[in-house]
This record gives sequence, structure tokens and C-alpha cells, in this order.
Amino acid sequence: MNEVKVSILVPVYNVAAFIRKTIDSVLAQTFSDFELLLMDDGSSDDTADIVRTYKYPRIRYERCPHDFSGTFNRGVDIARGKYVALLDHDDMMV
Repeated sequence: MNEVKVSILVPVYNVAAFIRKTIDSVLAQTFSDFELLLMDDGSSDDTADIVRTYKYPRIRYERCPHDFSGTFNRGVDIARGKYVALLDHDDMMV
């Protein structure tokens, strides 16, 4: 993988109904110097199963304890990009 310019951080919690559209919208971008960090705050629905269907090296999924600020901070800590962008679980990049 080339050097990552942007780390896109998506905090998720029980978002199975939305997460495909969010991931697909990021993967549809023409800019390719990014990683997508999906930081799961302890989902109990199918969020993890859906995320695992994506076999892209730029997608990273990490399960964290129930603590939104801690989950977000962990995402920033593991981000490889020069810049960090926050994308909500039900948002789309256009």
C-alpha cells in the first residue's frame, strides 16, 4: 500500500442499516490515497459481518469498548494518514 494521505474515521455502533452506503460512497471516490477506519463501539447487530464482506486493504475495522470519545481517540491514534477526516456512519461522500 502506498503512503496514506487521508485517514477517514467512521465511528460505528449498530449501524447495519446504513454502513454499506457509507463504505460504498468512500470506495467510489477517485482520490485513492486514503484508508477507511471503521471504529466499532461495541455493536450487537450485523455491522461487523457487513464490514467484513469488504476485502479491501484500505479498510480497517477495529472493535473498541463502549466509550465514544475513547473509540474516536483510538481511531486517531492508529490513523496512518497525514490528515484525519471524520465521517458519520450514515453520511455519504460525494
